[in-house]
Amino acid sequence: MAENPLEVVAHLILLLSIILVAAKIGGEVSERYLKIPPVLGELGAGILISPFLLGGIHWFGGKPIFELPGDAGGLPVEPQLFFIAQVAAIVLLFEAGLETNRKQFVKYVRPATAVALGGVILPFFMGFAATVMLGFASMGSIEEMIPALFVGAIMTATSVGITARVLADIRRLDSPEGVTVLAGAVVDDVLGIILLAIVIGIAEEGTVTAGSVGLIFLKAFGFWLGLMFIGSIVSKYISNVILWFKSAGGALVLVLALAFLASAVAEIYFGLAMIIGAYTMGLALSGTELKHQVEDSMRSVNNFLVPIFFVVIGMQVDFTAFGAGETSLSTSIIFAVVLTTFAIISKVVGSGIPALFVGFNKIGATRIALGMLPRGEVALIVAGIGLTSGVIGQDIFGVTIVMTIVTTVVAPLLLIPAFRGGSGLRVDTEVEAEAEIGDGK
Repeated sequence: MAENPLEVVAHLILLLSIILVAAKIGGEVSERYLKIPPVLGELGAGILISPFLLGGIHWFGGKPIFELPGDAGGLPVEPQLFFIAQVAAIVLLFEAGLETNRKQFVKYVRPATAVALGGVILPFFMGFAATVMLGFASMGSIEEMIPALFVGAIMTATSVGITARVLADIRRLDSPEGVTVLAGAVVDDVLGIILLAIVIGIAEEGTVTAGSVGLIFLKAFGFWLGLMFIGSIVSKYISNVILWFKSAGGALVLVLALAFLASAVAEIYFGLAMIIGAYTMGLALSGTELKHQVEDSMRSVNNFLVPIFFVVIGMQVDFTAFGAGETSLSTSIIFAVVLTTFAIISKVVGSGIPALFVGFNKIGATRIALGMLPRGEVALIVAGIGLTSGVIGQDIFGVTIVMTIVTTVVAPLLLIPAFRGGSGLRVDTEVEAEAEIGDGK
């Protein structure tokens, strides 16, 4: 007999209420007592209530609270909850784009590109090497290399949301280093998503050609640049049209519809992650009156939805998978330690050294390198894609979660003190900047 649809809905609402309470408790403990970003508490709460821990216990002889769904395509959570989590990720990155200074972003996009290239190339190869070195992949064939390629793609990520939150808290969002980090994180993620698309293409087709890579590159960069620049040109007209609606909540609903539209088009037609479409649409609208009209409402939506995303991501972590495959538990732990160490070194060196050649001194380069360090929600999204598509297993997924947690905790702890002190610009760069101001540029 088929289940009553209302009972199904009521069950999902019950699960959602548990997720929200767990998110708020985890976030509160992290922020108030542990002095770390609340996102980590939300992630931890998800791990705790997952089907693999407390959520999977048969309480008082009844059914588990969070059962492993049998027909969810490998997802350890209900598909409906996964959908809400993806909507939350779109909202998170759209708001981050909305809060970015577009003029500063454009000004520093060239040095940021150099920083991003270093922050993609070195982490990718170090992640690939660690995966092969510890036996989680091999060089025997393209198929056997796929897990290593995917771990490399995860290693390239930089968290726009977490970095932006830290920089905003210390009021350095519009500093040269702050804008370079944010612009670099976006370019970094576009490059990372291109790598991800290539890896998934290899996994699905078994091979890849120069032509297919070139097509992915052109489609991804063409969409991103087109949306950013064309969107910026027409943003005032979009703002005026949306603000014409005077009904309660009209502007908020329509601006979110634009974010969803950009996200869907990016994913379906251009092979880019939905979060890139959302961030870029937010960036295009960041200099308009519309931003000021909806930013308070956006924060409220963000406060409700975004914790759900991090809890649901945490619920997908099965640490019991460590050593469950052909590799032992000790090897999985060693892999987690090595990958985390490589993750820190590769971003600090890969992003920090190029910064020295694009106008920053050692202080500025250190700030930029630390700003590019946290993997945060971007790595979680990419890892989740890998898990649900079957490219990586639970053992590698768990290792990447450990890497993400450590880099996300370490980055704010090091970034805040790094911004104390003098200017991060080289002397000649400071002189140029002062000359531009003097000339009225």
